[in-house]
Amino acid sequence: MSQGGHIVKPTGARKRWAIMYRDMEGKLRWEGKFRTKSNAQARLREVLNEIDKGTYTRPSSVTFEQFAREWLLGRRQIRGSTEAAYSSLIENQLIPRLGAIKVSRLRFEHIDAAVSGMIEDELASKTIHNAVMLLRSMLAGRNGPTAFRRGLAFADSTLGVKLPPIEYCQIVPPTPEQTWALINAARQIGGVGYPIVYLGAFCGVRRSEALGLRFVDIRWFDSEIRIQNAISKRHSQDGIHKWEWYLGPPKSRKSLRGISATESVMRLLADLKAGNAESGFVFPGDCHGFIDPDRFETDIWRPIVDRAELSGTRFHDLRHFFVSQLIANGETAAYVRDQMGHSSIHVTFDTYGHLFPGRGKEASARFEKSMDAARRKSEAVVSNPLAIDSDGVRKPDTSN
Repeated sequence: MSQGGHIVKPTGARKRWAIMYRDMEGKLRWEGKFRTKSNAQARLREVLNEIDKGTYTRPSSVTFEQFAREWLLGRRQIRGSTEAAYSSLIENQLIPRLGAIKVSRLRFEHIDAAVSGMIEDELASKTIHNAVMLLRSMLAGRNGPTAFRRGLAFADSTLGVKLPPIEYCQIVPPTPEQTWALINAARQIGGVGYPIVYLGAFCGVRRSEALGLRFVDIRWFDSEIRIQNAISKRHSQDGIHKWEWYLGPPKSRKSLRGISATESVMRLLADLKAGNAESGFVFPGDCHGFIDPDRFETDIWRPIVDRAELSGTRFHDLRHFFVSQLIANGETAAYVRDQMGHSSIHVTFDTYGHLFPGRGKEASARFEKSMDAARRKSEAVVSNPLAIDSDGVRKPDTSN
């Protein structure tokens, strides 16, 4: 039996519309804070439809702030760096804009207003996209204690929200001259910085992979470096710090790979191996045996960049340099993908496609050649149609 309901107009100081209806048990329910009459009408239709179908659930009083923090705690199988990124978006963008709203009453207009606020705050379009995609995952995603699974919401309020276009910037890798400036600066400073920078430029390893490299990962007779581990972040167990660094798996399954090392790299690694245990770190430090990534940035990398006078250069830019040289030397996209540990060849082309030389020129030359052949064939038909067979091929001359 269909239940009735009606819309309550704003009165007095109240500037929001509301709805009243009776649930399946006949109890009178009230929902408010709708910005427009049409929003209230849409919600009333939704509620009455749920009551008719028998799927109605009393709106929960859980606010988005409560839900968001509980959702993050329930994600048990994500890397610490991913959790930190999620936490930053939730605490800095989503909770300040949506935190006080009950999850059950979260609507399109709330999300749309939040996006408008991010745009007004001049956030990067990529950050806005990440925030909304994270919110969508929290509400209706496949993993974790989503609002759908917990029965807090029954619709994805992010659907239809218009996002600003993402501004893509092509990667501009360091030049060979700039890369040698970094290597030479590291050599002049001395210490562990020189071999790490050399390895970054000649092997394209990520910072986390370089710092997590052990001598047992090196195949000396094959001149190959096996990427088996990486330094990752997780919640600290000491009760003092929020995060701690540990030796964990690399970024993804595809990151488990073998990198072909040059002779100079193998000589460098052999010099570092002298007197060190097989199980030890190639670049030892005082953070569980390896170098603390934060200290690497401040104590090792930054002085090198300053001496090379290449302000703003990141260690990750050496990875871009490495792949640019593979492409310049004519290596195939598949080889580049495997050396870089990309999840697919599409990632390789999406990231570095603009560095592959000659594809446009060769394609335009082939197009020109095919069109020229078609032009000659067309002219031959016009000048002597009887000399062309049904397949468009000139018949042999039998007049002699």
